[in-house]
Amino acid sequence: MSAAPAIGGFFGLHGPTGGVAPDRSLLAAWTAGGAGWVGFHNARSALGWLVRSLRPPVVWLPRYLCRDMREAAGNSVRLYDVDAGLRLADRALAADLAAGDLVVTVAYFGAPVCDDLRQLAARRADAVWVEDRAQALLVDAADAVPGAWHLYSPRKLLGVADGGILVGSGLNRLPPPELAAPPPGHAEAAELRVRAADRAELAAAYRRYLEIERGQGVADLALSEASAATLARVDPEPLAARRRANLAVVDAALGDLAAPFAERLRRSAAPFGYPVCVPAGRDALVGRLAEAGVFCAVHWRALVEDAPPAWSVAGRLSAGMLTLPIDHRYGEHEMARLVDVVRRCLA
Repeated sequence: MSAAPAIGGFFGLHGPTGGVAPDRSLLAAWTAGGAGWVGFHNARSALGWLVRSLRPPVVWLPRYLCRDMREAAGNSVRLYDVDAGLRLADRALAADLAAGDLVVTVAYFGAPVCDDLRQLAARRADAVWVEDRAQALLVDAADAVPGAWHLYSPRKLLGVADGGILVGSGLNRLPPPELAAPPPGHAEAAELRVRAADRAELAAAYRRYLEIERGQGVADLALSEASAATLARVDPEPLAARRRANLAVVDAALGDLAAPFAERLRRSAAPFGYPVCVPAGRDALVGRLAEAGVFCAVHWRALVEDAPPAWSVAGRLSAGMLTLPIDHRYGEHEMARLVDVVRRCLA
């Protein structure tokens, strides 16, 4: 008997889809409202270009953020803290924020940015606000950060080879970026995943993906035409509905393990994954799950600072949390198997 198909890991290239009206596509949802947009090879490159173009006195980043974004933010960086609920937990941001500073906020796991940050953005329109939606397939308009630029990373959300999409009404006041054509990049690994016939070939595809990922950086490279075409023909609503349904199944069974910010995730327009907290032995659990065919992400092993202060929540989240895959590739059957594997591996 062959092993059950793996759950999780990186996406293979998105397959053919039925026709969708241009104004209902995922790309249209991301770029609606008349704001301009520009497509880069990856999200950190989009942020890097915005920082170089605006030259803010200070770039504020949350302590709980992937290290890759530090390179994009340049040299004048200050960090602000979030609490275990991924809410603002730093008075210095409001006290020290100056006109023209750039603040990166994050729609963690697809959940809305916390109320305190959104209210601060509404009061401080003299600063530049960026809402990092790398983990957000869709965001309800009522949950958006007021006046913010939006930053998307489509290859984290579905099977496209590349992409970092920057959306903002301020683009018409900036010189357009001069972008070179992207390398084949992740398309190779994504195609390998689609062709993988067993766990060994899947593992080989993942190794190739990691090699390509480590070679990524901040560069003025364009979104590929193939990825743009895919985003323009995908209907996001069925994908979002499937993610919400999957979250409900997993949450009902594993809610006792849910990360403290799960309440905001439950009202997400399209949850990214299901983060769970593991008191000890997180990495060993990740290994046992992989052996059972469930591949979970860790957000993030490498943070924007190498050694977060002991009092910071960022280090504890990085060391004790993993993200269960609940994306739209899977249905109720896979979620039931996911729950069973997690419970067995924990036992």
